[in-house]
Amino acid sequence: MTRRDSSDDETLHVEKTERYEPLDASPVSSEGETIAVMSASTPSGRRDLVLSGPKVSAQLGDEGRFDSRYAKRRTLGVGGMGVVQLHHDQWVGREVAVKVMRPDIAENPSARARFLREARIQAQLEHPSVVPVYDLGVGEAGQPLFTMKRVKGLTLEEIFDGHRLGDAALLNNYSRRQLLSALARVCLAVSFAHDRGVVHRDLKPANIMLGDYGEVNVLDWGVAKVRGSSDGPMSIDTGEGALAGTQAGAILGTPGFMAPEQARGEISAVSAQSDIYSLGCILFELLTLEPLHRGETVQALLLSVVAGHQERPSERAPERGIAPELDQIVLTATELDPVARFSSARAMNDAIERYLDGERDLEQRRERAQRHTLNAQLALAHAMSGAGEAERARGMRELSLALALDPSHEGAMATLTRVLLDPSTELPPEAEAELMEVNRLDRVQAARAIAIGYAVWFLVFPLMLLMEIRSWPLLLTTGGLLTAQLATMMWMSITGNATPRYVRWTFPTTFLAVASLGALFGPLFVVPGVAAVNAAVMMVSLRANAITRRGIMIGSIAAIVLPFVLQLAGVLPASYSFEAGLMRIHPAMVELPPTYTLLLLGVMSVLTVMTGNALVGRGVQALTAAERRIFAHAWRLRQLVPQNERSNS
Repeated sequence: MTRRDSSDDETLHVEKTERYEPLDASPVSSEGETIAVMSASTPSGRRDLVLSGPKVSAQLGDEGRFDSRYAKRRTLGVGGMGVVQLHHDQWVGREVAVKVMRPDIAENPSARARFLREARIQAQLEHPSVVPVYDLGVGEAGQPLFTMKRVKGLTLEEIFDGHRLGDAALLNNYSRRQLLSALARVCLAVSFAHDRGVVHRDLKPANIMLGDYGEVNVLDWGVAKVRGSSDGPMSIDTGEGALAGTQAGAILGTPGFMAPEQARGEISAVSAQSDIYSLGCILFELLTLEPLHRGETVQALLLSVVAGHQERPSERAPERGIAPELDQIVLTATELDPVARFSSARAMNDAIERYLDGERDLEQRRERAQRHTLNAQLALAHAMSGAGEAERARGMRELSLALALDPSHEGAMATLTRVLLDPSTELPPEAEAELMEVNRLDRVQAARAIAIGYAVWFLVFPLMLLMEIRSWPLLLTTGGLLTAQLATMMWMSITGNATPRYVRWTFPTTFLAVASLGALFGPLFVVPGVAAVNAAVMMVSLRANAITRRGIMIGSIAAIVLPFVLQLAGVLPASYSFEAGLMRIHPAMVELPPTYTLLLLGVMSVLTVMTGNALVGRGVQALTAAERRIFAHAWRLRQLVPQNERSNS
């Protein structure tokens, strides 16, 4: 980005520290100009500055020439009314900008009067943001000129263009907060002019310049309106040449930034509120990097202005994170009705400053939140490296403080989400105890369901009683073991004593009961299926830990293998024999009449499948519900952070 001289826009900046009294600039006719400046009292008690004294010709005399004092260096810019040149003041030894009226309009009395009035208005507005005029005179060809201070800087137009192009230097040097602060100072400078009866009428980004050291310059007062003066009929040039900016003698203002009453040509309606409208348009572009009014032609721009088009900056550029307070400032400043706008430019400054005060507080909160986030990340890293739960707890407290200061802090939210979604299964003692309590309560409910399952198995005993009993001791033993299991599960469900220790107490009776079923058809029939189902039910329903699962597996295998080995060793009667390719089953508990035997096998098979499905299904349902809850919890946590952080996680 090329740094420009402010004089390219035909005016420059001066820094002063004096305080100024309110003033009015009296009208200046097109036939002649008054020279002397004096103070006069008004009925209101304000000190108004008036231009009075003998009238002089618009053609200044030779005594106004400055040829012997100023040496021309180069041309800085060309405007609608004049050419701005860089000169060296040989008397004082400084560089100044000299604005010389264009020769082609220098003989036009109306244009000449407007040129001289610009110099006088600018000279009388003694404000740090209004460039001072040093001298007024005539050039070699007799055309009027005046000298100004020369400074360097960038206009808002150039800064906005740089932001649109992503210029890193401009983005870094001119942040939104800095630009808002500068615009607030512009509002004060404009308010200063309004208090002295001057309306700028051509405020736009190209007419506001920012210097390297915080200077804020309001440029180009060439079409300013002075209270009580007559500008003559206002004509709007709707040709294509007017689209770029202000046209001398044709358009008083810039399409897209002038107020609706200005665009309608209502000279008498142009007031301080007209400048406020222009400031609102500038603020809109500052926030969105797009002009409020869009159109390819001057007519399209003017139609948008006259129609009272308004838009929230946050809706035009939602990706730029524009605060509602700034939306409201723009909407108020760009109201179609001048009465509905800010009462003064100072009021608009106050609104911007109120927002900036809040933003400064927010910035401090963000800085503190960042410090807490860094502390949290450090503490959590120490915890992961084995520093203990104290560091993890400290990290979580730091995260809480960070989010309390700035709930939208991306780093804090991302860190919190990573901590909460940490796949590590290691838990602190307090969390481990809480989880064990949850598991105990679930075992209590499972014990109740298992007790019902054992009770259902008592349905096989009436069938066995219908069969001829071979060994009552075996029948009573099986019934006793089943009763003991039923009683144990009922006791666990009623008392709540369902910890792993009590669950392991049931192993002997459980697998002895399963093994005793081998007295019906031997250890290789019915027993393996019942043992497998019983093991699955106990593992799932009772949330068996690693030790318990090993015990269940050993008990299930022992219920099958131990009786079979004892039979092979001759300790127990053999349950199977083979003759002519057939295997015989020798029941030890009951006889096996055909009808009742088939019925018993059918009932036992159905009970095995039913109890297995019911009890295992209950456990799977609980696990599925828990999985859904965990997934829903994790998904909601992921919504706390932006998409890029979610991807990284």
